Amino acid sequence: MTREFNSVVAHFGGAALPGRIVALEGGRGLMRVALDPAPEGQMPGEGDEGVLEMHDGARFRVMVTERLEGSANEFRVKLLGRG
Repeated sequence: MTREFNSVVAHFGGAALPGRIVALEGGRGLMRVALDPAPEGQMPGEGDEGVLEMHDGARFRVMVTERLEGSANEFRVKLLGRG
């Protein structure tokens, strides 16, 4: 399956949330991602760990560092490693 270049699927708990990379925040291992709303309303919170699956299938362990103000579905995440 081919997906758009900046598309991701975020896996938190049992939820798989499609989304996209909004920005890379260089040098600190941080990125901003926007996730589509979950049908059950469950979105990750600060401190939650999960896996981001990139458009090419690469997977990275991440931790949510903050939910960004002004956007209900945009998060800053820290890369923890391959995963």
